[in-house]
Amino acid sequence: MGEKEIRVPKQQRSIEKKQRIKAAAMKLMSENGYHATSSNEIAKEAGVSIGTFYSYFSDKKALYIELVADIYNIVLEPIDMTSLPADMSIEDTVRMYITYIFKGHEYETAFQREIASLSEQSDELRAVEMSFKKDLFKNFEGLLLSYKDLVKVKDLKTASYILLTTVEAVCHDTMFHNGGKQKKAVIDELTALIVNYLFIPS
Repeated sequence: MGEKEIRVPKQQRSIEKKQRIKAAAMKLMSENGYHATSSNEIAKEAGVSIGTFYSYFSDKKALYIELVADIYNIVLEPIDMTSLPADMSIEDTVRMYITYIFKGHEYETAFQREIASLSEQSDELRAVEMSFKKDLFKNFEGLLLSYKDLVKVKDLKTASYILLTTVEAVCHDTMFHNGGKQKKAVIDELTALIVNYLFIPS
């Protein structure tokens, strides 16, 4: 089905039908994986015909992309560091940012684990995730720039990439494989690592 034929739901009934398809896809992909989940299975789980599925999504990948977009919109929404108290310490600011990242991974954890797994398996699906993840890197770099006079590293962009990639890897291990155990201790140590690496001691 051509892209121009994809339906954009406007009526409540159509919106709800599309949401059922998305919910079914997230459930099945979380349980069975992306590759082991077919469009037909998603349609059946959602209680719609396969024709209805294709009226909203050109294929399974298009549906997956929309699900990833939904996840990142929800995860990134609370990370607004533009209106912090003027007297907030660097350490508390960094801890808040890391806490937001961990909190975001509590939402649909099984599906986020599948996103991370797919990114390691496929360059094509990694590109899907990275197109949304770029805002996360931009936010973190912007946070560090607000303290640029206190930063001791020379290449802030590269440092931001290294640190945020490290935080995400630790977050994935903690949330995906250890059920969030010792989350507070992990956040505290990540905070100390970032502050000590980046900033001139006060």
